[in-house]
Amino acid sequence: MQYQVTKEKSAEYLRLAVNHMTQQDAAFHPVSYAVWYEYASGEHAKLIEEVDALIEKEKKLNEKSTTRLFQHHIAKIDDAGAQAIIDRFSQVMTDISSSTSKAGEDTTQFKNALQSWSDKIQQRDHTSDLNLQAILNQTLNMQGSINNLQSKLETSAEEMVRLKDEITKARQEAISDGLTGLINRKGFDAALGQCLSSYELQLDNLQKPPCLLLADIDYFKKINDSYGHLFGDKVIKAVAQILQSAGAAHQTAARYGGEEFVLLLPETSLEIAEKIAEDIRKKVEKITIKNSVSQAQISNITISLGVTPYLHGESPESFISRADQALYASKAKGRNQVTVISKTMSA
Repeated sequence: MQYQVTKEKSAEYLRLAVNHMTQQDAAFHPVSYAVWYEYASGEHAKLIEEVDALIEKEKKLNEKSTTRLFQHHIAKIDDAGAQAIIDRFSQVMTDISSSTSKAGEDTTQFKNALQSWSDKIQQRDHTSDLNLQAILNQTLNMQGSINNLQSKLETSAEEMVRLKDEITKARQEAISDGLTGLINRKGFDAALGQCLSSYELQLDNLQKPPCLLLADIDYFKKINDSYGHLFGDKVIKAVAQILQSAGAAHQTAARYGGEEFVLLLPETSLEIAEKIAEDIRKKVEKITIKNSVSQAQISNITISLGVTPYLHGESPESFISRADQALYASKAKGRNQVTVISKTMSA
């Protein structure tokens, strides 16, 4: 889902979406907003067709039908699109709540002024009492409606916060590896793309290019065959912990697949990256894990690593491929070692 319209056009879609939402039985929340924003944009023919059919049949959309429309037509959007919906709707709710609160304050002041005028005029002319009372009653009705709207907005705001937390949690779970707690390949690809884009934009600052460290547990299939998959999982988790602790806060460790790991090192010299890789190799070499079946302490675990720096202008795929070449070289040379492919070697 891409939103490449002008700010003015987006504001018009926003106004139309909110207007549609107020006429439905579904609460104000990001899911409802996403459906009606897409409807208002006029660019989603199948969604519009189904919404129109539902409105004609049911008059209003409820929570169930709104959620179904979202899941069927919108739920497959990319992460950036989902976050854009959340952020935009949060701002909408904030603006509406602020405006409504101001309207409520103004109405209260107007009611108080009317009441004061009514008291003063009644002391002089009782014939005007009925007209003033009618105006006062209308003002009270309007104030009641605004108070009711404020109450609904507060409830919707609470629901929005809950949904936002759920969506954020779901997105985090989607990019996390369940076994190790590291981010998975999908999460790493996103982090890598963001890192490289940031570096390309900051080239004038002469910052160091990022380096990439690719690692693979040696003879992992043999480990699984010899000691079982549960023991293999323990090995993977132990290696993951070492990679996680090896990187600083701004560095990204990920389980890239199976027994393969990757560590992204922004603004890191090749010498430092090689040292980090060697430290990881030595720590893995010292791992001792108890085999829950035989109760024996297993320590013959090693890891091979490949390291390379980013080359200005290259694609993420090229960057990863070169790190993979370095890793393959470590495997070919006997495993349990670090191979570096520098810029010069790449050239």
